[in-house]
Amino acid sequence: MLNVCMERRTLRDGGLPFAMRSTGPTAAAAAPTDQSDEEFFDCSDDEQESGATGRLSRLGNMLLVSSDEPLYIPVTQEPVPKTEDQLEDDAEVMLKLGPGSELCTQMMSASLLSDMESFKAANPAGQLEDFIRWYSPRDWIEDEPVDEQDPFGRKGHLSARMLIPGNTWQTVWEGARAIPARRQKRLFDDTREAEKVLHFLESRTIGQIAQLTMATLFHVGVLTLTANATPERAVVPAFDELIDRMTAACCRLSRESWISGSGAASGPGRANSQTKYEQQLLTEMMQLECIVTQARSLRRKLFAAPGESSSVDAEKLLQGLLQSHETDLPEGASSAIAGRLMVLFAEAKRAANEQSDQQTKGGNTLPDPIEKQFTLRLSGNTVSKGAGTPQFLRAILMPQEFRLCGAFSRNTTFY
Repeated sequence: MLNVCMERRTLRDGGLPFAMRSTGPTAAAAAPTDQSDEEFFDCSDDEQESGATGRLSRLGNMLLVSSDEPLYIPVTQEPVPKTEDQLEDDAEVMLKLGPGSELCTQMMSASLLSDMESFKAANPAGQLEDFIRWYSPRDWIEDEPVDEQDPFGRKGHLSARMLIPGNTWQTVWEGARAIPARRQKRLFDDTREAEKVLHFLESRTIGQIAQLTMATLFHVGVLTLTANATPERAVVPAFDELIDRMTAACCRLSRESWISGSGAASGPGRANSQTKYEQQLLTEMMQLECIVTQARSLRRKLFAAPGESSSVDAEKLLQGLLQSHETDLPEGASSAIAGRLMVLFAEAKRAANEQSDQQTKGGNTLPDPIEKQFTLRLSGNTVSKGAGTPQFLRAILMPQEFRLCGAFSRNTTFY
């Protein structure tokens, strides 16, 4: 949402034409956002508003029902972008208000009113029937053609739901004025929506913001793993199935809410969501990355020339080594690959013997470290000028975990 707001603001500040819809909408209802009465679309002061304005193009060869004037498609505002949580909030509000509430009707008809005003500005002689023919063709029922000399679809009637007395469409049409889109109040107030996003981020802790990026980071991780593992796609067992399953799990988990309240980030919801990511997605990603690394290692160790590893026999050999502990060599024990395998086994046996010898000689060697820590300390300037201030950064490496801890300061004497 913040990116959309910045894009809209850039278009307005740069003097670029606002992106408008080029075809008729498919839905008539859209939830409005908070609007400011003083904010309008930019337009030149010397533009005359007499007659028809805001025309995009003709709607085929169609004519107006009550006259022989062409029916024009108006320039309309773009639909209001909504995030999933905003759609859920709007649905909850409408459910509480009820279908007959006046406020609910206003929320549903905000975009409809804007489109009707644009249509009236582009077609001054147009009627509700003309608007329905463009906006909701299914609600215009054409009669049997009687006169073949008038093939413009003007002989027909509105659907049953449009003829209900006092329905929303008739009420909004009667209250709509002929105002082009550039003169209307914006349906989407990018400034106000951006402020809402920034306020939401300011009211969250660092841990909660990190949780909000979890779905995006895992999605990027799946895409990165797919791109880097593509050369090994042919030899990795069930590669496509693994990628599809991880993508589906990432999409499903991204729709689950991590933060449902001010204290939800530290409650059971956080632990459950994090456990789901670890169990359903992270484990499979690590397994696939391990298999791809094994395939690359075998390809580099067994095949000297790059062309050898792309043959059919080479791919079958790699698949057999990855899927099972034993496999047949394509050319038998006298092949060059067999010689390289013998060298690998000899090196592994030599390394194992050296390790066992070191363990039997008095036990002076230390075991493998549980974790490694690297610490950087310095005194320097980050942003401010003047005397240097202390800076600290530590990296902690463990077999299944990687952490970065930092403490940064600046001189505030002259601030």
